[in-house]
Amino acid sequence: MRRLLFSVAAAVALLTACNKDDNNNQTPKSAFTIEGQDKQTTETPFGFRVQWSVEEGGRMLMSNVNINAAAFSGKIDGVSFQVDTFVNGQTYTFKEAGAAGFDKRVNFSAADVVLGASFANNTITPGTGKQLTDLQDGRITIQKDPPSESYRISYILDYGDAKVSGEFNGLMPVVNK
Repeated sequence: MRRLLFSVAAAVALLTACNKDDNNNQTPKSAFTIEGQDKQTTETPFGFRVQWSVEEGGRMLMSNVNINAAAFSGKIDGVSFQVDTFVNGQTYTFKEAGAAGFDKRVNFSAADVVLGASFANNTITPGTGKQLTDLQDGRITIQKDPPSESYRISYILDYGDAKVSGEFNGLMPVVNK
């Protein structure tokens, strides 16, 4: 009888521990929030590396729509940034590309945020929707899970009158259109 009670207690403890681990290991949602917008969260389940080169990096885009779909045109919400040299696990800080001390291994040179912007012919139409382009300060951490094309990215971007924070977790195929 003691052995049966001990076995039941061990099974309950094991199931409880597994359940707690499952809750703690959930992948965070891919989304961003603009401070001051009533805590509105914009989901960005799609990620892309645009004009990407292994040696030189390129532009990374996280958006609410699949821009890789044939002939997509419509409204887009998203965050994009320029990484000139990709270093796995690196935290990059913002510095303009022409500024003294710019190091493409630790700095990123641009980041844009759009909400409700028009997208057609593989470009965002200037002046449509809300567009944040005048970055003042920021930090981006990028982790790639080899051998897949799965990325974990976290970022904080400061545009002076707006602060954007978010995460991306998922695949980032190359789109060189």
